[in-house]
Amino acid sequence: MLDSALAVPGIRDLRMQHFDADFSRGNYNGTCRGVYHSYAEAAAAAPTTLPLGYDHAGPAGMYRDRIERVSPGDYPMMLWLQKAFAAGVTRVVDLGGHVGVSYYAYQKYLDYPDGLRWQVFDVPAVAAAGCEIALERDPSGHLSFIDSFAPAAQADLLFTSGCVQYLEQTLAEKLAALPRQPEWLLVNLLPLHDSLAYWTVQSIGKAFCPYRIQHKASFFSALEQLGYQVLDVWTNAEKQCEIAFAPEHSLNGYVGAALRKTG
Repeated sequence: MLDSALAVPGIRDLRMQHFDADFSRGNYNGTCRGVYHSYAEAAAAAPTTLPLGYDHAGPAGMYRDRIERVSPGDYPMMLWLQKAFAAGVTRVVDLGGHVGVSYYAYQKYLDYPDGLRWQVFDVPAVAAAGCEIALERDPSGHLSFIDSFAPAAQADLLFTSGCVQYLEQTLAEKLAALPRQPEWLLVNLLPLHDSLAYWTVQSIGKAFCPYRIQHKASFFSALEQLGYQVLDVWTNAEKQCEIAFAPEHSLNGYVGAALRKTG
């Protein structure tokens, strides 16, 4: 009966108004609002009370706690990264790696090769913060920051965790634009829907971001067309994508995968 009462148009509208007021203040961190057809449409719908995107001081200061720990969804990534190292991988490009979060967290559990080059490509504000942290935390000098995606053409492995959904281009489109694609591809924390593809607006507490949910089969088929073979797929059960007032577009679990070029 309560659910029915909450669905009454007047009550539902009032709930939405209260939610939107809180959402615009940066509350409901990690929650999404609205369903849109494009990046531009989602960006235009984002509240103007906070910055748009990660290229600002506030978002650049996030995730410091993740440097010190790993999550359950990181273990498949570490497994396949170790396999790639054993196969001779020494050059990694980390797409959206923030300040080097995964690089620092994983080194407690993995044996990094002596000649490792781990290059992070992120927005300028984040990269600047990462360079400062690396001066103290990376005496080996394995970690560096790059200002374009072009060096991925020389990488052995492309690593990306929790980034693809923020990009205006799909991962396959970014890879297709390279003169050469990395042999290995490790992707994690992907919001994929079994039957739909759409954009929404996510609150990250300090900013709002257009946020893409891709169609699962289409995501993988686009990479397979580039010559990648899917080696493994797993579920990040600890991650959910809640889109307020749109349960049919919300996700219970994210996806990770390991792929390798076949030719």
